[in-house]
Amino acid sequence: MSLSLGRRIVDYRKRAGISQKELAQMVGIKPSSLSYYERGKREPNVLILIGLAKALRITGDALLGVEPQPDLIAQNRDEAAVLRVFRSMNRLGQQKTLEYTSDLSEMPKYSSNAGAGVGSGDDFKAK
Repeated sequence: MSLSLGRRIVDYRKRAGISQKELAQMVGIKPSSLSYYERGKREPNVLILIGLAKALRITGDALLGVEPQPDLIAQNRDEAAVLRVFRSMNRLGQQKTLEYTSDLSEMPKYSSNAGAGVGSGDDFKAK
């Protein structure tokens, strides 16, 4: 059985280490409104759903409980473990992880494609 929208909001908020008050401020809504959404007493409109997904750094599909695309699913246990750890980190931890993995991927000893880094991590830089 899939989780309700409210339960997914709670789960993703807790994974991100964000309080209700902080998330509400990030989205531009009252904490009481967020509480209603989390408890399933009200449904957020599309603009609030978009704001929640952005603030929680997840896709709208993930927030709505839509099945992920196959290319976004871990291909093996090691990838799944890396994703679990990565998703448990805050924004700074994710940025550092990207920096470290990019550095490692540029070292022939660790790369299956020498010199083909994983990215700059620009998506995770503080704004």
